[in-house]
Amino acid sequence: MHAQPVRVRMLGLLPAVLAPCGAACAQPFMNGPVKELSQEEHADTPSFVQENGERAHAIAEQLFREFGDDVRIEVVGLDSLRGLVLGARHRIGKGFAIVVGERQVVRNPRDYESVRTAVAEALGARETNAA
Repeated sequence: MHAQPVRVRMLGLLPAVLAPCGAACAQPFMNGPVKELSQEEHADTPSFVQENGERAHAIAEQLFREFGDDVRIEVVGLDSLRGLVLGARHRIGKGFAIVVGERQVVRNPRDYESVRTAVAEALGARETNAA
């Protein structure tokens, strides 16, 4: 029996490029109007939101490289209903955080190592519980 992957939720105010919709969704089909919309979206996005997006993207890439199918990454905007509920439950406030599993929260991660440690611990607990 294959164990379920550890859920890693990236929670914060994030750019639309990480959302399931938006001008960025159309990037493979980039034409003039879509490119203009994407540039406008980027110009209108506050710098801290862009920074959150860049960190989330970099961390997600590293998690996939290191843990592969053992993690399931979800991006949740604090400006969504689900984000508001998760933000309140985990006391995120207005910042950026990564929720690993159901309880472990890495607040405002500046580097990959703190997230890596949390995921490795969750995977270790999962293996212990399965035994």
